[in-house]
Amino acid sequence: MITRRQFVCNATLAALAGCATSKPGQDGAATSAAGDKLFTLGVASGDPAASSVVLWTRLAPELLSGNPLPAAVEVRWLVASDPGLTSVVAKGSVLALPEDAHSVHVEPAGLQPDTVYYYRFEALGALSPTGRTRTLPSPGARVDSFSIALTSCMEYSLGYFVALRDLDIQQPNLVIHNGDYIYEAPSGSLRPYPIAHEAMTLADYRSLYARYRQDAALRRAHEQFPWVVLWDDHEVVNDSGPGHYLPSSRNAVLDDDAYQLRRRAATKAFLEHMPTRAALASKRGNAPEFHARSVIGDLLELNYLDVRSYRDTPVCNEGGNLGFQDCAAAHDPSRSMLGASQEQWLFDNFGSGNCRWNCLVQTTVMAPFDRKAGLEVDYETDGWDNYAANRDRIVDHVRRNGMQNSVVLGGNIHAYYAGTVDSVMTEIVTTSVSASGGGEKRYNDVNGRRDENPELAYFDNRYRGYTLLEFAADQVTVSLRVVRDIEVEDSTVSTLDALAIADGKVGISPV
Repeated sequence: MITRRQFVCNATLAALAGCATSKPGQDGAATSAAGDKLFTLGVASGDPAASSVVLWTRLAPELLSGNPLPAAVEVRWLVASDPGLTSVVAKGSVLALPEDAHSVHVEPAGLQPDTVYYYRFEALGALSPTGRTRTLPSPGARVDSFSIALTSCMEYSLGYFVALRDLDIQQPNLVIHNGDYIYEAPSGSLRPYPIAHEAMTLADYRSLYARYRQDAALRRAHEQFPWVVLWDDHEVVNDSGPGHYLPSSRNAVLDDDAYQLRRRAATKAFLEHMPTRAALASKRGNAPEFHARSVIGDLLELNYLDVRSYRDTPVCNEGGNLGFQDCAAAHDPSRSMLGASQEQWLFDNFGSGNCRWNCLVQTTVMAPFDRKAGLEVDYETDGWDNYAANRDRIVDHVRRNGMQNSVVLGGNIHAYYAGTVDSVMTEIVTTSVSASGGGEKRYNDVNGRRDENPELAYFDNRYRGYTLLEFAADQVTVSLRVVRDIEVEDSTVSTLDALAIADGKVGISPV
């Protein structure tokens, strides 16, 4: 095993500022230049708690080439209370291994709650950019306000991630990305993908994450804010589940064995590139569990759900169609979108934090949604409507426990959506960062059929952007932040609409 003093220095890294002998700070210009070549994917933090946070980086001196470093590399890290990194509160070292694409996940403990920290990595004589992160307030502590940037659906080939530039102005406490961080194949041509085919192998998926992290706004947002990242279907393949995916013109046809190999490759690449504790669990040999929970003082409880890994195979969709008409099987109480274990975990925890607001964070629309005009209905096979009994059990839990101020947060549909779920939970769904939304035709269709979807109160698919949520004791303010033009890297971002969820009420009202 490599020791703390045994650095790896090979021909690939010969230009990295004399990697075997240089010391941090000895030559600021050299270490900065070397860092630009070695820490090409930046740094990130995530899964914050009151006393810890996960810190991430990946050594990638040769972008998009799989495993550019041939051996284990020691990576040193430190956390400080000041941006100059002089007041160090924690430090250590970890090995970056080739089997993990030389990614590292560090979880410093013993941090103070509700505190801003700064961190940096060093390897092979090169320094990473300095990252900034923040711990959560302690459970039960008084918290007057807390802000979340809710993002979803980033398609690199269609445009720049302009929405994320706005985070520097808005300064949210936390970024939640709820699904479709990458797309397994491009649907546009503005920015080239690193592969000319649908991602299948571990090398393919690694190359996508590496290319996505070349977006300056994404890299900056990871560097400046802690993230919680949920995964959805496109991190593997469109409309995917644990043992199935719905065929479409976008998807190659695979047998079960080939699909499972692809799914394992996609899962590993996701864990390698996200600042999440699931990555640490995976490295210990356990099956990763993506569902998690945060209790933010006395104000906000967040329950993060995995709606992909444990769901039953869709029903009622003859021929594997993407839509279905309602049938008895969709209401079968033995079927679940979450799986029995995750459901039980949710019911053991949801609402137990004694907070003002109780949130479910998942990746799509939970309320029933009819996509077809007229008497005939058409529900999305891939969504909650195909698992109606599971949805009913969640609604029953909220009613039975008298849980006021229950909010569902979602994404996936490339539109701003607000409404209710069975009149007991308010639902807020964010639009996509860059994936296309369907234009005026879809906007007019959905808004012209409000009577067919009575729980829908707001819908606009015409804009790309994100949703900024400001939680306070008396209300949640929901700002729909929109990008003028995602094809222009320095485009402007503004507020389309502002909505509010009042304390003790279900549903939205204009601000």
